[in-house]
Amino acid sequence: MDAILVKGGRVIDPASGFDGEADVVVLGGRIAAVGKFGEQDVRGQYRSLDHLQIVDARHLVVCPGLVDLRCHVGEPGKDSEETVAHAAEVAIHGGFTTVAAMPDTDPALDTVASALLVRRQSEQAGFADVHPVCALTRNRAGEELAEVGQLVEAGAVAFSDEQRAVDAPATLLRAMAYVSMFDRAVIEFSQDPALSGGAMNAGYEAMLAGLPGIPSVAEELAVARACMFARETGCHYHAALLTTRNGVRAVKRAQRLGVRVTAEAGALHLAFTDAEVRKAYDTNFKLFPPLRTRDDVEWLKRGLREGVITCISSSHRGVAPQDKELEFGTAPFGAVSLETTLGVVLTHLVRTGDLSLVDAIGRLTIHPARVLRLDSRKGAIQPGHDGDLCLFDPLDEWEVTPAALTSFKKNTPLLGQRLKGRARQVVTRGRVFDLRALAAAAK
Repeated sequence: MDAILVKGGRVIDPASGFDGEADVVVLGGRIAAVGKFGEQDVRGQYRSLDHLQIVDARHLVVCPGLVDLRCHVGEPGKDSEETVAHAAEVAIHGGFTTVAAMPDTDPALDTVASALLVRRQSEQAGFADVHPVCALTRNRAGEELAEVGQLVEAGAVAFSDEQRAVDAPATLLRAMAYVSMFDRAVIEFSQDPALSGGAMNAGYEAMLAGLPGIPSVAEELAVARACMFARETGCHYHAALLTTRNGVRAVKRAQRLGVRVTAEAGALHLAFTDAEVRKAYDTNFKLFPPLRTRDDVEWLKRGLREGVITCISSSHRGVAPQDKELEFGTAPFGAVSLETTLGVVLTHLVRTGDLSLVDAIGRLTIHPARVLRLDSRKGAIQPGHDGDLCLFDPLDEWEVTPAALTSFKKNTPLLGQRLKGRARQVVTRGRVFDLRALAAAAK
């Protein structure tokens, strides 16, 4: 059996509250111990070792491997957009060892075969662990329910119709009642499809830009209704990608009433506003939901500080350059962000004092793991958990350039900007990935 000894780092485990210098032993791909250990201590305690790899973590933070709630892949159906294997590889460059793949593929992730495909491709790739979030209804059409029980057995970690085109409240209510029987969350997208046509946030900046706007009430209405459905059914409702102050307020009210609701914010929605969209007039800033006002961003940060929002996701979506070069109104939504999410959180939340480092890491590890029902194995540095670790340098300042990104797609509003904090090594599947060496080998 092989072992990995990660020595001398600042170990932060938000699940247990531990924050201090320590060593971590990973044995056979699992966390074996956390404490103070020398090489001889490990060899003496685990006498059947075939190989011991020592990782020098001095001057680095060692935390659980990051867990992403929201990654868009094209597979199955649109492999040219993003394959499961490539997304898994890109993820580790951002410190993510666990990724949830959303069901908006073509065909949708609504069958046992498609769920098993995601898991098989992830295992074969050998990088981050990719889990399917399966469609709530067949083909995400909002009509016939998917085979929830069979999909759970096939590995579905949650259910979502992810930006379905049809508003079907009766179907959603029935689906949430059904999913509640299988202890899975329903990740309902926080936009009413009937109100969310447009290219950027509705308001003053959209008027100046001459672009159709997406009103904030589209989010408030969708969140408030889903909270009511969660109250009626007892289902765990997870509000995806909150962007507005009234969306935060709606979740907060429901939580105070004891409704089983959690929420997330996208990393890029914490870094930019609609004013920057209008000034740049660059389709790399075209996200869905759209970037909102400065006041909305402050409310998102307040929601994170108060624990109303417990998760931060990448919402990674690669778009081909020829598609992003279209006119703003017709270009697709989306940005790549698996590799930049950690840096954005450290730069725009931790350095500004909006979140402590421990709280920020918690919103990237144990909290999303709980939403996905993976917290018995993921999101914590505890004996018996998967040996997933992220080693990052919180002081490493770097510029986001196309060359700095491993992703085949380079569409991000962060191009040319500097972030402080970057993953340096990742431990997962019983292996140590030196990210600088991997990046150099890929060039």
